[in-house]
Amino acid sequence: MNRTARTAGPVARIAADSRPVLVFTVVLTIAVALASFALSFASLRDAALWGRVTEPIAFLVPVVIDASVLVYGLVALVLRDRGRSAAWAWTLMFGFTVVSIGANAAHAYDVGPELRTIVGVVLVALAPLSVLTSSHALGSLVVAVRRTTEPENVTDASVVEPEPLAVIEPAPGPPAPTVEPVPEPVPEPARASEPRPAESPSAPPAPVLGPVRTSTRPRTRVAPMSMQSTLPGLDLPGVTA
Repeated sequence: MNRTARTAGPVARIAADSRPVLVFTVVLTIAVALASFALSFASLRDAALWGRVTEPIAFLVPVVIDASVLVYGLVALVLRDRGRSAAWAWTLMFGFTVVSIGANAAHAYDVGPELRTIVGVVLVALAPLSVLTSSHALGSLVVAVRRTTEPENVTDASVVEPEPLAVIEPAPGPPAPTVEPVPEPVPEPARASEPRPAESPSAPPAPVLGPVRTSTRPRTRVAPMSMQSTLPGLDLPGVTA
């Protein structure tokens, strides 16, 4: 007998982030808180009588103790979501929780008179402390903190630094004409002074000639024939003067 293999299909699971799961968790948490408050209310009311609190207002003691635990828990969650330190809120929440647990245990155990007096005194003394810490918690949630630091020391992530302005470069213009450097004049080397010729000894001054006088006597012109006859070798035949 052959059996057909069954393919495993998708398994149905509860989505953790679905709205039904969230609503169910909130309703269940409220129910547990109310039940716990009701059980703790009776024990803390009776324990308040140990601190000489009158019976008509003894019910205020459990309201102060258990309501403070709820307040500080919510404040711690808000401060953590804002990115601020919530250590003091968590400390107060755990402190009031320990006091509530101790008072309920002392009431259930039926301790002696001395311990009852100590428990009653602690419950009554926490009332003004609860007012002080609750006021501080309210102020930290409602009042905005004014920053007093210098602008350059602020490191908050919400501060957006301005973007640097874009530098517009000028358009390139025509190239500048190149100017050739003018060569500097080279100084000529100093010429050596030529030796001057030695001056000759001073010569005697030349005589000064006076004006030439012309003779007043008449000049006699010599006839050419007489000049020719006087020169030798000029008496040629056939030459006449």
